Amino acid sequence: MLESSEQSRPNFSQDKNSLSAGLYGFGSMIRVAQITKNPIFAAIVVLPIFALVASVFTACSFGSGGGNNGSSRENVASKAEIAATLNDLQVALDSWRENERITGASMSVFSAATGQLDLASGVAKRSIDPDRFPDEILTVDRPMFAGDLTHTLVAALVIQLARQGALTLDSPIAEWFPEIEQASRITIRNLLEHTSGIPVFYTEDFLDVLYEQEPNLAQSPDDVIAVAAAASGGSYFSPGTQYGYSKTNFLILGRVIEMVTGQPLEAELRDSFFEPLGLDNTYLAGRENIPGSTPLGYEYAGPGTNAPTAVDGHVPQTPAISVISAEWASGALVSTPRDITRLVQAIFEPQEFPEFPELDGVAQEMLRIADHPAQESGPVRVDSGAGVFVWTENGKQVVGQFGFLYPFSAQFTYWPESGSGPGIIIVVMANEVDSSRNPNSNFQLPVIEDLTKGAKRILDAVQKGRPAR
Repeated sequence: MLESSEQSRPNFSQDKNSLSAGLYGFGSMIRVAQITKNPIFAAIVVLPIFALVASVFTACSFGSGGGNNGSSRENVASKAEIAATLNDLQVALDSWRENERITGASMSVFSAATGQLDLASGVAKRSIDPDRFPDEILTVDRPMFAGDLTHTLVAALVIQLARQGALTLDSPIAEWFPEIEQASRITIRNLLEHTSGIPVFYTEDFLDVLYEQEPNLAQSPDDVIAVAAAASGGSYFSPGTQYGYSKTNFLILGRVIEMVTGQPLEAELRDSFFEPLGLDNTYLAGRENIPGSTPLGYEYAGPGTNAPTAVDGHVPQTPAISVISAEWASGALVSTPRDITRLVQAIFEPQEFPEFPELDGVAQEMLRIADHPAQESGPVRVDSGAGVFVWTENGKQVVGQFGFLYPFSAQFTYWPESGSGPGIIIVVMANEVDSSRNPNSNFQLPVIEDLTKGAKRILDAVQKGRPAR
């Protein structure tokens, strides 16, 4: 954050009237927030918005550690086709990043025809004097904050524990958090599906603590949960009757995992996913330091900004430890598109990972759809799974999740294959938001769906044996 009169904060406070909810993935879930200090950096937080399109790039497959790279399949593309596909994807990524005014973005895709391809575009850090000190180029293995993609990982771990008999998905949370209103009626499944009615923890008073009073103080999960539990009204709706996106649900799930296993959530994730799957650039921040560093985040304020730290209108914005720790199990995952792609395939295509039988059955439970009216949205209904959202394209099921931790955003989208082979996966991460388009009222998250759609068309073309265009 800026250490001057230019300092700003996104405001994520939400009450019953501040959420216009709708179908995840179609730009309809908008939380409006207003920044108290500088009108240049007022904020709109879109959670979620599904949508997709490097200067430096790398292409690779999953390798021998598990996962199918398509090399043994009859429909595998030739080296020339893969090279052409990679070029088309790079052009799409570069064009999208420049249009969205993003400093750096990375993308990984997987299909049976191409295997996994990893690309990066732009820089990890802008130099104030590039003639003497060059910009720091973004590489495909540079991890960024993945925000709410954390939910998918936590949900998979909860379901694993349920399959092992350590907990029951339909058990009420009163055993662990009796102080939460309606705890005797809220189940683990309600938390996974965002049908609990538990308020968000980003209240106006707590934002003051995180951004103004104690930005360098790490928050404990129990204290953050208590903030939500004490929120006005105590509950947005009766459990299981509506859909209302609340990050508090996954903070509670993170603590339930710890109380059931007797181990820190970070250790459980490492033992269950990071180390077995070889996710070498994936960590859960918040209570542990992560090795190395993430790229610098930015907010594009435009050439007219008077922010003293701006470089060509791009203002550096670093998430405070207070915010990262408050997000924890609800949004503090740090990863790369390459690692997220592998994680998505391991969860939703366990047949490609026979060495991890504990993943069998997890996807089926995650894709048990809860169809509920979205809170305060009239006729709109949301199909929410456990830690993911599900919708239909051309009569076929699509799975995904969008994540945001200011100013970083990320998204994965997975199209299952109708047969027995692997489907298509696209993962995108970016390190910038844009306040220049409407500087007095909001910043815009990059519309990742525009890039996803373009990349999917390219992969579909090569998958069908036609030249990629």
